[in-house]
Amino acid sequence: MKILLLVAAAGLAMASASSGEAKTYRVSDLKTLRKLCAERANPGDIIEILPGTYYLEESHIPVLRSGEPGRPIVIRGLLEDGRPPVIDASKTNVKRGIFRTEAETHDVVFEDLELRNAWGSRFRDRPTYGCNAGAIYFQGKNLTARRIHTHHNEDGWFATHDSDNILIEDCEIDHNGTLFEGEHNATHNFYFCAHRQIVRNCYIHHSTEAENFKSRGHHTIFAYNWVEEDGGYSVEVASDNDGNTLWIGNVIIKRPPGGRSQRRILGVGDGTGVARGTLTMINNTIISTTPDDPYLFTERSSTCHVVLINNVFAGPSRRIFDRHGKGSITGTNNWFPQGAEVPDTLQNSIFGDDPGFVDLAGGDFRPRPGSPLIEAGHPSPEFLNLRGELEKVVPAFHPSRRPPRSPRPHAGRLDIGAFEYVAE
Repeated sequence: MKILLLVAAAGLAMASASSGEAKTYRVSDLKTLRKLCAERANPGDIIEILPGTYYLEESHIPVLRSGEPGRPIVIRGLLEDGRPPVIDASKTNVKRGIFRTEAETHDVVFEDLELRNAWGSRFRDRPTYGCNAGAIYFQGKNLTARRIHTHHNEDGWFATHDSDNILIEDCEIDHNGTLFEGEHNATHNFYFCAHRQIVRNCYIHHSTEAENFKSRGHHTIFAYNWVEEDGGYSVEVASDNDGNTLWIGNVIIKRPPGGRSQRRILGVGDGTGVARGTLTMINNTIISTTPDDPYLFTERSSTCHVVLINNVFAGPSRRIFDRHGKGSITGTNNWFPQGAEVPDTLQNSIFGDDPGFVDLAGGDFRPRPGSPLIEAGHPSPEFLNLRGELEKVVPAFHPSRRPPRSPRPHAGRLDIGAFEYVAE
């Protein structure tokens, strides 16, 4: 597309095309960005934000315009020396999100941005909006965020029940959680409630108040993420989820002692309702840091079934399950520490003193030569999909602390855990 630099006083440069064709806009101020997102952008348009740090002065940037399937509106930061533009919300009170999509919004992509410092009630002499402001407040459907760094907000990401088909990929989400000391709902790196939601290849760490990933979504896929340093516990299928959940290929590490007292690593149900459906865990690596860490907690009202295939549970803890829920626990080909108690509904379990990682203390969880994890996994794991049908899956990627992800080689039988053995 030929770009015509038509620079307006408001800081807008537009790549023009004939009527009806997609346009590319370049913006250098938030007033213009706000007008494009709320009033002017059309399907296929690209809004490019020039490098720099932009301070939010309004309560949020409303995204009211929509794309079409295959022709989304793209809101994209332009990199400078590898750094994305920053939108900083430290000078205002934020109403739910720096960007906010509405229930009618659809087919929008956010890319290459840093979104930080969103608080709902920082300034008490202005209108306040509670204590759960996030980087993006997702409502609507067919919404994507990729290569976005969101940090030091009250919630990292928030998706409501009015959202569907949400994709978060190649993002870093860290140090989110409110510092407000009064009574408020807990805040998280992720608080997601969409009907369908996928979070993959993200680095999620240092939630400062509560969980790294809390989900009430109907159907959730949580794939190839590196998750560590939680403020409460790490990853949860929360109550009122209704549908099925897949956790595949993740590394999940419990924080060291300190901070909040909760030592659980994974949770099913939070006591506010009923966690339902089936959670399938395939080829995950879950690491405890103390002998008191329960790897998987199920709340007493939960009816969610748990299926474990090809996972490794490593570290000093022998407390695999803190089980109170009504759902079953089944599966096959998992590695557990010697002395751990597991139900006999888990088949082909492997017990040992050492999973054979390259460097457990140093966080290198690849199997080393001779590891009992090598070719010990079930070769064709399956999970219950959105329709409740069994679907085969082959783990396709290794997680990494930061994107990009690396392909997982596959030759013959799968290894146990998030990493496949590769000979040097």
